[in-house]
Amino acid sequence: MNLAILFWFYKEPEVCENRLRLLKKTNPGLKIFGLYGGEQKQAKEYEDRLGKYLNDFYAYSGEKSAEWKWINGDLLILDWYEKRGKNLVWDSVVIVQWDMLVFDSFLNLFKGIQRGQIFLSGLRPLDKKIEENWDWTKEGGGAGKITLIFLIIRKRITTGKSGRYVACLFCRFFPRYFLKNILP
Repeated sequence: MNLAILFWFYKEPEVCENRLRLLKKTNPGLKIFGLYGGEQKQAKEYEDRLGKYLNDFYAYSGEKSAEWKWINGDLLILDWYEKRGKNLVWDSVVIVQWDMLVFDSFLNLFKGIQRGQIFLSGLRPLDKKIEENWDWTKEGGGAGKITLIFLIIRKRITTGKSGRYVACLFCRFFPRYFLKNILP
C-alpha cells in the first residue's frame, strides 16, 4: 500500500510545524500533503513556513471564510482531491488535523487495515436521536444539513445499494477509489 498523510491545517503555524516535525519523525517513509484551509491572504505565509515539511502544499481557493472551511472539511478534502490529490501518487491517505498529536507510525496504528479499506471513527447508524441532536445534522445546527459526506456516508457508495445512512465522527483513513467514486 502506498500510504500518504493529508495534513489539514488553518491556524497556529507554530503548532503545525511541531506536529509536522513529529509526523516526519514517526512516519519517515510517508509523503505528507498539506491542505491549507485558513484565510487566503495567509496561504503564502503558511507555505513558506511549513513547505519544507510537505511533499505538496494546496490552499483551498474558494471564497469562503476560515470558519466555513473548518466546518466543511469534507468539502475541502474533496476539492483537494479533485484539483490536486488525484494527480499525486498515493493509494490511501490518512487525514491528520493540525492539532492532532500522533506518537506512532500510521503503518503501525493502522496495521490491520488492508489495501482498499476505509477507517471511520465512531461509525453508527444515523437514527432520529442522533440526527436531531448532532450539530452537523440537526435543524439550525452549525453546518445545517450536510449531504455531501464524510460525516454521513451513504451505503450506496460502498455497496452500490441505497439504504439507511450511517454517521461517523470523521473519516481518518481512506483509499483513492473512495474519493474518486463520490465525485460527480
